[in-house]
Amino acid sequence: RNDDHHHQTNHDQKTNDHKNEPPQQQQQQVSPEYCCHVSHDAAQARKIPPLPDASKLMLWETNILALGVRQMPHDSWLDWVAMLRGPNQNKLPHNQVIGDYWSNRNHRYTGQGGQINKKREWTNRRPQPLEFKYINNQGGWMATRQQLWEWHTEICPGGFLPPYEAPHYRFDGLDMRNVEWYSGGMQLATVRHACNLQRIIAIDSPQNFSKSLLYHSANNKQQQLAGKREESFVKANTLLGQLNTIRKFAESELQK
Repeated sequence: RNDDHHHQTNHDQKTNDHKNEPPQQQQQQVSPEYCCHVSHDAAQARKIPPLPDASKLMLWETNILALGVRQMPHDSWLDWVAMLRGPNQNKLPHNQVIGDYWSNRNHRYTGQGGQINKKREWTNRRPQPLEFKYINNQGGWMATRQQLWEWHTEICPGGFLPPYEAPHYRFDGLDMRNVEWYSGGMQLATVRHACNLQRIIAIDSPQNFSKSLLYHSANNKQQQLAGKREESFVKANTLLGQLNTIRKFAESELQK
């Protein structure tokens, strides 16, 4: 009986200790209702899921190995952001360069460094800003009239609105350009015949991150990119988790 009592006491103590442990933090998830919940009629017309859950949301033409994070100034309404690819800052004055904390700085993410090259060998370099499989083509853009005027008159060489100016453009900008240049954000975020602006996405909360997502209602990338390597796709939840892991690395560096 004494043994039974001792066993019960230990069991009760373990149970109480377990209750006193801090709850484990669950992985944050994106909120699909902001981007991807559509009406029943729209879903039927386009043959797309009307209410996909967070685990079904996929992104493409991006990968954590190309991305970095940055903490915005304290007087900004933003906190931590992901820095998207595209801009070339090599020729900018130092006071105009917008730096970031690369995901694989000090090999902290992969443990091996960099990415796999065409020979399937690990390299230590960060993917170039214009490597197309990491370019994060966006689904469009919006701007105020003031922003448009500043882009056109001050920021974008040759102007932002047609007719574009020589020598930055040929034929007033009517030479051949793909759809990504216009609607995919390459006119804004790349350097050749473009504005070289830096795009950012808030990662301080799943809600703010989710508000940057758009539903690709054509829903055709699964077929178009089926033959690509697995790195062409990433789950939205996975990328959000990876970005927050990098954010924690960056915060620990700032505290040193």
